[in-house]
Amino acid sequence: MYALYEKKAEGNGFRYKFTRQDSLFGCNIGRIPNFLRVNLRESDSEPNYRWQISIADSFKQIGQPDSTLIINLKPKSLTPNLSLYELVKVWGYSDHGWTPILFQLRGLFVDEDPTTTNVRDFCRSKQEIDEPIFSMMYLSGTVKQGKIAGKWLPPGPSPTNSVLLWPNAFTYFASVAARAIQETPFQRV
Repeated sequence: MYALYEKKAEGNGFRYKFTRQDSLFGCNIGRIPNFLRVNLRESDSEPNYRWQISIADSFKQIGQPDSTLIINLKPKSLTPNLSLYELVKVWGYSDHGWTPILFQLRGLFVDEDPTTTNVRDFCRSKQEIDEPIFSMMYLSGTVKQGKIAGKWLPPGPSPTNSVLLWPNAFTYFASVAARAIQETPFQRV
């Protein structure tokens, strides 16, 4: 579902090579809380703590400049479907023990035929990449006095897993998404 890939520029696009399965969530092993933890200051704390993570910058910071994270959005689809998305940025709004998050994604394969691609080693031209794409969810966990607090896990499957956003959080996410759309270097229509 989540994987670490090596990413290198190649021709008019990029080559992606599978490295290993990875985790985005969990206070101990999750990439999101671990990338966030590196830059926290003691003054960073809920309520209303806004943060962002650039995946490329975070990997550079830990000495892995050619790494990226890929999400298989439909790993158990009943009909064969290849839906791989590169995670570009994550924004969060930590408040009252919860953190709604917004993902900025690049659509590498969006509802495509899985039999035509080796998902462990593939190339995508800039023209084949859909971006920006956004997805939201929330995590049980927050930031308190410069530390990751709670489990930093999404809730279990439920018909009521929608993200509830109060005006301050909604305004924050709307503004960062609008800025990301303006800053995207290439967009496929």
